[in-house]
Amino acid sequence: MRSQLIAAASALPILAAPAFAGGYYNAAEGQGVAIVSGAANGAAPSTLTDGTFLPAGTQWQTGTVWWNGTGTVFEIGLGDTITVSGAIVQADNNDTYRMWYRDLGTGLFEELWTIGTAGGAGMRTRPNASNNGDIFFFPASVTTDAIRIAAIGGDGSYSLSEVQVWSPIPGPGAVALLGLAPLARARRRRA
Repeated sequence: MRSQLIAAASALPILAAPAFAGGYYNAAEGQGVAIVSGAANGAAPSTLTDGTFLPAGTQWQTGTVWWNGTGTVFEIGLGDTITVSGAIVQADNNDTYRMWYRDLGTGLFEELWTIGTAGGAGMRTRPNASNNGDIFFFPASVTTDAIRIAAIGGDGSYSLSEVQVWSPIPGPGAVALLGLAPLARARRRRA
């Protein structure tokens, strides 16, 4: 089983971000994505949390979830209440997006990150267009169970290809409860 897990991990696409990075894991990977406002075209919304980035510069309607206007909002349920410390987003280069988190006390969505434009054409990763593994760390971590993301400005034609939400890796007992133990063992073996 362990050798199969390690073999599967080594067969991941080169553009995929690691499941773990510097003590954090991508809590959005494999989670459900819903359109809570507006509509979208192209790839299935579930591709936004599949852990895979498109090659930099990919045309904004190729393999992406795309839409027109700023009325479309996506929600990623995180499956549980977790601490969220940072994010990585791949989106159309010349547009601005915003990420929110659900405040568990009020139930309202509060601003978390305004995602600016990026140099170059087509799909570009933020915060670092030349490194899909760089995490944007929020000024303060938040505890939430859902994230929302939407376009807030640009040329009126928008697209996303990957939304990652990074959470601190819990202690060893919690790792087993979350079902992350096989991944943690595989990570230690590769190190």
